[in-house]
Amino acid sequence: MKHPYSASSILLGLAAVLAASSREATHLLLASLVLILAAVITARHHFGLLVRRSRWLVLTLLILFGWLTPGTPLPGIPGASQEGLLLAAENLGRLLIALSVVAMLLTALTPAELVAGLRSLLAPLSLLGMSRDRIAVRLALTLEEVEASRQGRREEADGLAAALSLPAARYGVADFLLIGLAGVLLLVAWLT
Repeated sequence: MKHPYSASSILLGLAAVLAASSREATHLLLASLVLILAAVITARHHFGLLVRRSRWLVLTLLILFGWLTPGTPLPGIPGASQEGLLLAAENLGRLLIALSVVAMLLTALTPAELVAGLRSLLAPLSLLGMSRDRIAVRLALTLEEVEASRQGRREEADGLAAALSLPAARYGVADFLLIGLAGVLLLVAWLT
């Protein structure tokens, strides 16, 4: 079986985020723990970077929900409410679910595959008169510029526009399996 096309992987990732994030309480905790564990095992580097870069968002969510939501005061934590901390935990779980899936996608796909997959998924925008190619080229140039600035090689990024190409791929059995799994995840999320 050949390597699945990147659009299938991205679609499965989006379905996993939607299905896991739509859960409540115990199921949300279990889904977030499973996805965090999967990200730590398969994409430790990217997951660590994403969590580190999101630390201010995590702190903001904790403070806004935990201390600014009215509710039952907690005796050991001045100013925090029980309901607020539960809301903060739910929202932090949803954020960590998204970060886990993004980390796994960043590990599994090259920047060119990521852009090609997003370009394929943006095909319905052509019905609205928007150019998916322009969006894909802008995303590719942005990703290359970020990577070049991170590695300190600005001169190479300037010549990218002349040589930009996106990989083309055909859908295979693995893609149909991933798309089917994404459909099942979305159906389960919608029905439950």
